[in-house]
Amino acid sequence: MAEIVRLSEWPFDEDEFVTLWWLRSPWRESTHRQWRTTAVFKQESGEYREVDFPWGLISWLRLGQVFQNGQPIWNQTTGDVFKLVIPDSSSATLSEAADIPMLANYLLEGESNLEEYCLKFQTQKGITLVLLVLECIRAFLVQNKTLAFGLLEPNYFERVITRNEIIDRKIFLDFSQDIAKKVLSKPFAFCVARLLHDSSFRSAWDRVYRDRLSQASQVNWNTSIPLMTNLPSFSSTWHVRGLLTGQILWIQQILEVAPARSLPFSELEFTHPRLKKREYVAKPAAKRQRKPKTVEEKLIEIEASPPNTSKPDRNLPRLRSSIIEKQKLKITQTGASSITVTKPTADVSNGVDNQDLEPLLKSQIVNVADAGVGGQNPPAEFALRSPMDIFIATDDGLDEFAEAIRFLDERHWDISVTWEVRELAKETPFAKIVDRVRKFALVKLESSGLRSCWILEFGRPDNFSISTLIFSLSTQNVKAQHEEILDRLFTQALLPQGGWQRSVFEKLQGEIYGLVFALTKHTSSSTEDWGERLYKNAKQIMNL
Repeated sequence: MAEIVRLSEWPFDEDEFVTLWWLRSPWRESTHRQWRTTAVFKQESGEYREVDFPWGLISWLRLGQVFQNGQPIWNQTTGDVFKLVIPDSSSATLSEAADIPMLANYLLEGESNLEEYCLKFQTQKGITLVLLVLECIRAFLVQNKTLAFGLLEPNYFERVITRNEIIDRKIFLDFSQDIAKKVLSKPFAFCVARLLHDSSFRSAWDRVYRDRLSQASQVNWNTSIPLMTNLPSFSSTWHVRGLLTGQILWIQQILEVAPARSLPFSELEFTHPRLKKREYVAKPAAKRQRKPKTVEEKLIEIEASPPNTSKPDRNLPRLRSSIIEKQKLKITQTGASSITVTKPTADVSNGVDNQDLEPLLKSQIVNVADAGVGGQNPPAEFALRSPMDIFIATDDGLDEFAEAIRFLDERHWDISVTWEVRELAKETPFAKIVDRVRKFALVKLESSGLRSCWILEFGRPDNFSISTLIFSLSTQNVKAQHEEILDRLFTQALLPQGGWQRSVFEKLQGEIYGLVFALTKHTSSSTEDWGERLYKNAKQIMNL
């Protein structure tokens, strides 16, 4: 399924390019009591214009992002990418934007904008780094809407966590009913675990509410009070996007940070009262209709609306974290009770031919207002790329591959990922698994300025050993080309009993200019390691 993310009631001219230039701290509107934030957009004319958004969008609002007709243009952002080595981030100090000449004189206007706090610190080469506190919060503290609202309430973790225990370097987290079950994912659980047990991150989290509360006692809690926090303290390598003026680098976006320190746990297990263990049993062959491809357009409502407790928000895919942990963790999800799920031993008849249908466009309104107590509304999450609900709970033998691709997509910001699953339409023994058709996943990787790349993985519920195929093209007309290559691979390079004929690869490379192949073997390592190997092998041939 393809997906478009678009802001509703876009206040700018049609086809006008505008850049998200600044953000202001949250305030609570009076009618529906919803937390809001103000985004400042820079128009092509050089003028600034303010738009109010739900505070839950903070993890999605990235400075420097270009928008057109309410839709982010993902390959267009301001600034350049810099690699920074930060020996100790604890030296960062708070300053109002008004006290930083670069921001006050060249980049911003308006008293409210210049009241926002920034963090300042220096590199070993004498470059002064300037980071908006709200960008620090987005990158380090709030992975999604749930955490964004939790940041503004006291004792949040005490409310949503009923068990937090480390035994023999394994952490056990039990989430309460106050967290919607659909929010729970492995990245989310790990983010919470880090906030609980990394004192530097927890200190930054706690300071936001504490300092805001102290200021609110002098004015009003519902007003826009500039947030303050401290930068989590660690030695690290940063990749950022920003603007360099003289010896001052304004960091617009934190793209990736790799902390050089260890956590007090190496394994994580989490659960929730509504999570169930699934026990699978086989049943006789079943038929199901294949649905046509759809394109869903997610309309993000920017107008405030009351919390909806009667029906859930649509669940949009989450953003990947900016924090890249070098430590490899095993993360498992458990349930308090078990349910039995029957799965067919045979699969799918083609009720609809996907290739003969135009994509169907569906519009959905997504409410990102604060949800009521009890986790009844799974929050709306937003992704910069494709949704990650691929190959969910299937019996096609693609589940582990899906997890590897999910990890690749979440970890590597430079890659755009799309995919599809098809049946292997060949009259050969390998194309059948008992009495059903074998499936394969085709994943397309794209990166700005590089050639496109495809990863081909066969479903292996029978654990058949056949390497993952990666191929890349340098031509512009890649749509027709890659379909032609697939057809020739299946008819010439794929052995009837399974396996690849390498000589056919060499022949095709001689016939199709710019064609490159690579094979990646399966190993017994984790799906995270598998995803990382696929990424490295793909990037090698994409760079050719």
